[in-house]
Amino acid sequence: MQQIDIQANILEIGGEKDLEAGLQKAIDQKDSIGGIVECRANGLPVGLGEHFFDSVESVLSHAVFSIPAIKGIEFGAGFAGARMFGTEHNDAILDATGKTSTNHAGGIVGGITNGNELVFRVVVKPTSSTPREQQTWNWDTNQVESFSVKGRHDLCIALRVPVVLEAVTAMVLADLMLMEQKINKIL
Repeated sequence: MQQIDIQANILEIGGEKDLEAGLQKAIDQKDSIGGIVECRANGLPVGLGEHFFDSVESVLSHAVFSIPAIKGIEFGAGFAGARMFGTEHNDAILDATGKTSTNHAGGIVGGITNGNELVFRVVVKPTSSTPREQQTWNWDTNQVESFSVKGRHDLCIALRVPVVLEAVTAMVLADLMLMEQKINKIL
């Protein structure tokens, strides 16, 4: 069996591909900021997952949304696929191994891995706790009041997500491989 390699990287912070520039935006505003993290897994066997409830997308999304601050997920071309024609989005198969000319599906077709690189991205929201003054309802006074969160806070929690995303992805893939008997149970 081929070794599976999982790598997650921050693609952008606050809409900036230059991560330092994205962080500086938050520093300048005395606020927090979100980001986008991409995860790629190589070496997956063909055939993991099922067509419906236990599709790779479903199982992985369920686990990924358990990570605090994750607000969105997309696989392969993701939301950009809405602007493509079917003939453009389709991944043409090049040979009997299932290798394709593109990977718009992100390595999953019909809920099942196709042997290509698994590719997905997640949206990480800005943390709510920020020293910048905000307005919200105070249940004790029954009024909208100003408040500011004091203390040490993460400027951008997306910085912490890559290693967590890699771990969650590894757990999901290991579980799928156990279900498909691609690896043996250890008792």
